[in-house]
Amino acid sequence: MRKKVFGYQLNRDKNERKALFRSLVSSLIEKNEIQTTLAKAKAIQSQTEKLITKAKKGTLSDRRVARRFLVKKDLVNRLFEVIAPIFKDRNGGYTRIIKTQIRRGDGATLVKISFTEEIPVVEREKKKPAPEVKTKKTHDKTN
Repeated sequence: MRKKVFGYQLNRDKNERKALFRSLVSSLIEKNEIQTTLAKAKAIQSQTEKLITKAKKGTLSDRRVARRFLVKKDLVNRLFEVIAPIFKDRNGGYTRIIKTQIRRGDGATLVKISFTEEIPVVEREKKKPAPEVKTKKTHDKTN
């Protein structure tokens, strides 16, 4: 039974749904495109567009709202400093959904959701391995 749940329920409870949407939107902002099912893409499309609209305003309050929703802090900076200026002249329609294939196991429609404009991808720096620490033997047992 639906019980007045607005939007896509996706056979999950409230907390699972919220976590799923947060991670999908964060992945989309980080990678510029993701592949998922049609229902999940339609569910996150409106949330992504609302975040970009807030980022275009660029106020401190909007940054705090975006920080509460996105998983990583650097994604907020990417949203406000890289993505939002690209869409400053557009009044909506920041994302698109392209159907790609049918999943073999359950027949779900897989889609690629991406931004409509080309956004530069920032290469992540590889972490340097930690230096090895040599340990000294503190005591020897001699009898």
